[in-house]
Amino acid sequence: MRCSTHEFLDTGPIPELGTTGLDCNARYLIISLDLDVILPETSTQTVILHWLQSNFTFACNGKENSHVLLPGDDDHSSHTAPYIAPQPPPGTHHRYVFLLFNQPKTYDFPQCFEYIPPKTMEARAGFDIRLFMDAAGLDPPVAINYFFGHRKPNREDNPVPSSSVTQTSFRSADCRVHPTS
Repeated sequence: MRCSTHEFLDTGPIPELGTTGLDCNARYLIISLDLDVILPETSTQTVILHWLQSNFTFACNGKENSHVLLPGDDDHSSHTAPYIAPQPPPGTHHRYVFLLFNQPKTYDFPQCFEYIPPKTMEARAGFDIRLFMDAAGLDPPVAINYFFGHRKPNREDNPVPSSSVTQTSFRSADCRVHPTS
């Protein structure tokens, strides 16, 4: 999976996902995570969900952009966690990971994760990727990419008041996962 930036209105730069080695007749689901968030109030390390979107496809017919994954027709689902661009605090290093999954034909967004769509710390902090994969019936990723983000401190950086994180940010999603046979 190749990542570069592409501007979309109202969302900021989101990655452009390449299709090398992927099946053009399949649908894909993307999850992006920041692995190195330290919550200022508690100094607790957590994972932040930066993006979750299903129904990515690409054209098999060789038209322009046919080698770029694009959201499908129902990409504005209420079960999409809109993209949040990387924004490491001054003086920090962060690892950002993109995971691309084959989307099962019977994919249904796990209702136990209905709290994640808002672009808030409360909704996105403490995202449990393993539990989501189990609840959504996802196999291991078909592609992974990552990058490191670093923001040097400078004199113009002023401490920004952070929002407080409630206990619900670290709740376990109440998913009843049934083993497949």
